Amino acid sequence: MSPLPPASPDLETEVSERLVSVLQRHFLLPIHVTRVYPLAGHLHSLYLVHLSNETQLLLKCSPTPTTPLLRREHILLDTEARVLSLLNQNPIPCVPQLLHYDPLGDLLGRSLLIRHHIPGSTLEHMEGRLTALERKAIDRSLGLLVKRIAQLVSNSFGSLGQVAGGAGKKSWREAFLVLFEGILRDSEDVFINLPYGEIRCQVSRLSPALDEISVPRLVVIDFGHPSQVLVDPESKRLCGTSGFGTAVWGDVYMAKIFEHPSSPMLDGFGSGYTKSQSGRIRQLLYSCFRSVHRIVLQYYRKNRDTAAEIDARRQLMMTLTKMVAA
Repeated sequence: MSPLPPASPDLETEVSERLVSVLQRHFLLPIHVTRVYPLAGHLHSLYLVHLSNETQLLLKCSPTPTTPLLRREHILLDTEARVLSLLNQNPIPCVPQLLHYDPLGDLLGRSLLIRHHIPGSTLEHMEGRLTALERKAIDRSLGLLVKRIAQLVSNSFGSLGQVAGGAGKKSWREAFLVLFEGILRDSEDVFINLPYGEIRCQVSRLSPALDEISVPRLVVIDFGHPSQVLVDPESKRLCGTSGFGTAVWGDVYMAKIFEHPSSPMLDGFGSGYTKSQSGRIRQLLYSCFRSVHRIVLQYYRKNRDTAAEIDARRQLMMTLTKMVAA
């Protein structure tokens, strides 16, 4: 992997000066910023910050004002901060430690989050370098981790911000339908060609299956996506996860990892996973949501991936066919 190009001296100076109060709050000895490295290719502005005590932090700023965002992307940073705050109360391996969240942009002019950096390569990048046994061990670790995260429960369903503000939903069905309608409206806003009538009809018809979910559990929707799983290149073991901004209080089985769960992952997760008819219907609903989301993202991003869109559209039509027959 080629070395990261450092940020400009002006940016390094600005970051160093503005983070002084945060660093003094969390480190006993005098600490200063030694280098700042911009990380390109992300929705948020990301910076890897090296400190004088060899600690590495990740500085995550809200997207620039001109970045087109889906409805749920406006709350990604706030959701990540809330999730990390909850998970850090009883530290969990592979979950980064939150240092500071500035929702008002007092430090750098934009809302930002500062957390410890977990070095590692994504599973997406490491996939071809892993033996079958190493991949099974990672899957089992992911099963254990998603189970730990799902042990956190709430008294209502919906986004973490809504629930914290007392505006959560009483049922998972209601919360999921609101979530799904949001992504459909994002699609309609930019005039994407989708079978909206059929999607809404089938989602509404099958939504009673969601009522079996009675306990709002913490679920990271993107959990298990290869781009969000970090692997130690040396030991080939799970070392971290990301994507916490996609979390909601809902059904743990909405996590990406349960779309096509491996046996080692289910072994790590333990008892509870079911292949009942209602469980299969819920997975169809979640698969439909993911496919629509993948399609819509292509129209909100600068680098549109035609192959990815075609694949997502194919998956959507296959899922709708199964939903009609369910």
